[in-house]
Amino acid sequence: MEEKVIRFYDSFADTYDEEQESKNFSFVRQPEKEMVLKYINLVAKKTFSVLEIGAGTGRFTLKIAPLVKEITALDISTKMLEKLKEKTKQKDISNIKVVCGDFLDVSIKEKFDLIVSFSAIEYIADSKALFSKISSLLNEGGKIIITTAHDTFFRWWGRLGNFFRQGIFMNAYSKRKMKNLLINNGFKVIKMEDLVLKSLFTKGILLFVYAEK
Repeated sequence: MEEKVIRFYDSFADTYDEEQESKNFSFVRQPEKEMVLKYINLVAKKTFSVLEIGAGTGRFTLKIAPLVKEITALDISTKMLEKLKEKTKQKDISNIKVVCGDFLDVSIKEKFDLIVSFSAIEYIADSKALFSKISSLLNEGGKIIITTAHDTFFRWWGRLGNFFRQGIFMNAYSKRKMKNLLINNGFKVIKMEDLVLKSLFTKGILLFVYAEK
């Protein structure tokens, strides 16, 4: 999966921002953005060291940076991170550290007060290893804020469409699976909510998680 993800996002970097802001994607991205920024603003402190998994072109990185001491922006795509670097220069932001690589393979020696990831962990197949490493990189009392693919009937069709587009069948999380992974790695769940296309009869296609170690 790793090589396919790299190839897709490297080829997509030039048009990624434009697509994410288009009408076809805004129905997902806008509620995600509102929920994420609500909790980032509640949680973030100027003393915080933050890790973002799957930072991409900096959709959230650039909004988090002014609120914290430092943010490490990790992504598997060199081209996506080049776009982020261009933005940091344009905006004269100096507290973003860029790291390219697979989260499970990259050696990270420091620990963080907050780890975030937005619509990215679904590309990591080994969920147990993912949350074990996240937990190991957090300071005691550290927090995580995550959005990811919610394992629902509607999202399954979306994942199938994604497979035909990217050649990748993404991972997805039910609330039960997510809760078990968090508890097994020493987390207390503060907030877990499904978003987007949520109704009395259907669950949302996006899962929001805020938890504390």
